[in-house]
Amino acid sequence: MPASYSDDLRTKAITTVKRGEGKTAVSRTFNISRNTLDLWLKPEEKVGNYSGKN
Repeated sequence: MPASYSDDLRTKAITTVKRGEGKTAVSRTFNISRNTLDLWLKPEEKVGNYSGKN
């Protein structure tokens, strides 16, 4: 099973993208895959909540 990431890490990564940093650079900075970052951003853009919890 893949490791889960902390909400703090998710928040920092999403905030950094919103500030204008490129997604690839953010994924490298926070040592996460670009796909993971995109998965976090998708629900955040739609409903304003990046959490996977319903």
